[in-house]
Amino acid sequence: MSECGGRGGGGSSSSSSSDDAEDEGGGGGGGPAGSGSFSPAPAAASSAGRLRRGLRGASLMARRRPELLCGAVALGCALLVALKFTCSRAKDVIIPAKPPVSFFSSRSPVLDLFQGQLDYAEHVRRDSEVVLLFFYAPWCGQSIAARSEIEQAASQLSDQVLFVAINCWWNQGKCRKQKHFFYFPVIYLYHRSFGPIEYKGPMSAVYIEKFVRRVMKPLLYIPSQSELLDFLSNYEPGVLGYFEFSGSPQPPGYLTFFTSALHSLKKARSGLPAGSPMWDLILSLQDHSLSQR
Repeated sequence: MSECGGRGGGGSSSSSSSDDAEDEGGGGGGGPAGSGSFSPAPAAASSAGRLRRGLRGASLMARRRPELLCGAVALGCALLVALKFTCSRAKDVIIPAKPPVSFFSSRSPVLDLFQGQLDYAEHVRRDSEVVLLFFYAPWCGQSIAARSEIEQAASQLSDQVLFVAINCWWNQGKCRKQKHFFYFPVIYLYHRSFGPIEYKGPMSAVYIEKFVRRVMKPLLYIPSQSELLDFLSNYEPGVLGYFEFSGSPQPPGYLTFFTSALHSLKKARSGLPAGSPMWDLILSLQDHSLSQR
């Protein structure tokens, strides 16, 4: 067959011309037979001719020595397998995260567990009466903004309340492995064994301090009848409880009443003391005092 753009010169119409004639016979160009004119063959025709000769030579070699063809195929398959294995290993290469650093300064009244030591946080919580846990992510803008507010509240209450900050984003920390928060920061309060009570109010030191004080003393003792009337007129709803303290500092039902006060804070939607669904009062005949929750 003739190559496109590479017909033999001299007007020859023979279809059995040799490969050499196809490469060199292009000297006749596309002019009329016997015209004596000569046009250079296109470069594409020359490249195609060399490619055809190379393929024909490889085919002849494969027929004469088939073991070479098998070896070439095996070598190609081996190269493909090696390339695939290398690419799959490259996908598994992960740069380890940088180790965490302190989120609070060493002079801060907040205990900073920046490696996510949740087990240690639980240990110190059990040994303290009132504990505030501040779960944060060091990259989180809200956590960064709340940091100074937590420090201000801790500076006012550190002698009565233990403030603990926990990095819950460090992937090797126990906090990240055991807690699954969908937002940051998260504040939990514990009163002895009761809790957690989640704070959902504004991230302001003033509001945080008020809420912590409310958890510290969920019952308000009112020493006079006038203060009782003030309470009844200013707080709605309210729950009154009457207990006789003459025989025991914790008369029957007092602890249940106390725990109910903490439950009212836990269920408060706003996370603020004023959001509690009920207020409790305790009346003591011994000292003529009332106590509110």
